Amino acid sequence: MFASRLARPAMRTMRQTRNMGGGAQVEYEGFEKTVRGVLPKDEHIVAGILGMYVGLYFVGKGVSALTGGGEKPAPVAAPAPTLGGGSKIPSVEDANFGTWIESEANLGKLIASIEK
Repeated sequence: MFASRLARPAMRTMRQTRNMGGGAQVEYEGFEKTVRGVLPKDEHIVAGILGMYVGLYFVGKGVSALTGGGEKPAPVAAPAPTLGGGSKIPSVEDANFGTWIESEANLGKLIASIEK
């Protein structure tokens, strides 16, 4: 182990180093050349694309607000179900008891059965 530590400085004499210098300038053609004339860096292109998406979102919201697309008709309330159709009163623990008791006629049936 001690000998390997002494040998390490000798091993480092011929080592290639890379300093992340980049490469040659890229030559663009066609549509990308036109875009790079306005947005030269990659960061500018990313910001431009995100700006385009945000702009499209707000244009869609504006068109929706102008055309009235946000208004929705009110849902029609369904009549309360009568379970069994007769004088049968569901249990308080039954899942349908809440909808059954909403009807005035069913409430009257419940009160009449309690008064007996």
